[in-house]
Amino acid sequence: MLKMRYRARSLFLVVLVFVLVATGILAEMSVSEADELILTKDVANIKKAIEALEKIIAEDPKNAEAHITIAKAHLYLGDRVQESKLEIFEAGKSYAEKATELDPKSPDAYYWLAALTGRVGQTRGILQSLFMINPMKEALDTAIEIDPNYAAAYYVLSLLYTEAPGWPVSIGNKQKALEYAQKAVDLAPDDIEFNVHLAKALINNKRTKEAVAVLNRVLEMPHIDTEPEYKEEARELLQKHK
Repeated sequence: MLKMRYRARSLFLVVLVFVLVATGILAEMSVSEADELILTKDVANIKKAIEALEKIIAEDPKNAEAHITIAKAHLYLGDRVQESKLEIFEAGKSYAEKATELDPKSPDAYYWLAALTGRVGQTRGILQSLFMINPMKEALDTAIEIDPNYAAAYYVLSLLYTEAPGWPVSIGNKQKALEYAQKAVDLAPDDIEFNVHLAKALINNKRTKEAVAVLNRVLEMPHIDTEPEYKEEARELLQKHK
């Protein structure tokens, strides 16, 4: 009788654990699993990832990877909501700043710091954010110093040189923007976003024929349908400049 009660209790505990895991009460999301949710670009999934990462950071405040990933999540979220954009981007920037303190050798930490600094600047308006341009460039330069093949850092540098006012107000420079856009594509030739930006940089430098070639190549990429926004942008640019 005692053995039967023990077995019944053991079976109950197994079932209980199964139910708790199935309902998400016991399960804990890893940083990599949270990152996978972020990459879906779905707002609800991004918010779930942020909640999970907040729990991870609460339990392990020195987890640099979690800080980097939650910074990334805030950028993805801010890009996809209409309200509280500035607050979201600033929160992400704070996480990225902490990540650079926790792991000063991580190019990802500096990259997301720069990207979120840029988003804060865009949201505030460039004229109110000129003081943020140098810190953003310094973060990108650091990421590249750590990893010279960090394609995304060159891409964001190109954006910075594209959007910043020119001399003597700031560092804006169409030629440098093109150089960095080309470097990003050289390192990541299949990245649709980088290629569309390269086409725009070529157009800004009055190299339209080359831009058209890039856009045609983009639209022929086998994975173009995974990026519908950039597909549409490439089509519009091609229609306008062909």
